[in-house]
Amino acid sequence: MSLRHTLIPLATATALLGAGPAMADRTPLDPAIAVLGGVLFPDVPRADDDFVYGVELSGNCQFIQPARGHLRHHLSVTRYKDNPLTMTSAELNTHYMMTMSPELSLGIGPGIGYARTEIGSDENGLWAFQVGGSMHYRMPSNLFIGVEARYQFTESARFEGVSRDADNMRVMAKFGTHF
Repeated sequence: MSLRHTLIPLATATALLGAGPAMADRTPLDPAIAVLGGVLFPDVPRADDDFVYGVELSGNCQFIQPARGHLRHHLSVTRYKDNPLTMTSAELNTHYMMTMSPELSLGIGPGIGYARTEIGSDENGLWAFQVGGSMHYRMPSNLFIGVEARYQFTESARFEGVSRDADNMRVMAKFGTHF
C-alpha cells in the first residue's frame, strides 16, 4: 500500500475527530437531492477530460457530530463516457461542514466508492477511495447551489491486457432542493 493511501485517510480521520464527538444536540437530517454536472479528468491513457453528470442525495449524519461544525453524507451516482473510457460511479462521501454564514457552508472529507469501469472492450468493477471539498449555498424556497471537487483513487484491474487503475479528478456544480 502506498504512502498516500495510508496518510490521506489517517490525516482526514485526525482532522474530523480532533474536536471530539458530541452527541448531546442532535443535528436535523436536512435531506436534499440535487442534479450534478461538470468535468471529469481521467488518469487513463487516451481518455480525455469530458462531461460527467449524475444525481446526489445528501443529509446530515445522525450518529455522531463533532463539537463544532457538522458531518454531512453525500450519496451520488455519476456517469462519464469518452472513448476508450466509460465509468459509472456510486460514491458515499462524508464531509466535515463548516458554517460560514446562515446560507453558506464549506466542507472537506473522505469517501468510498465503486466504479463500474470499461476501458476498450474490458469491463471491471473497481473499489475506490476519494477525498474532496464542497461548497453549499442555500437560497430561498429550500433551493441550493453548490460546487464540489474530489480526487478518486481506484484499485487496479486488467484492462486491454495490462493492469491499470482508473484514478480521476472531477469538478462538478450542483443544483437541488432540501425537503
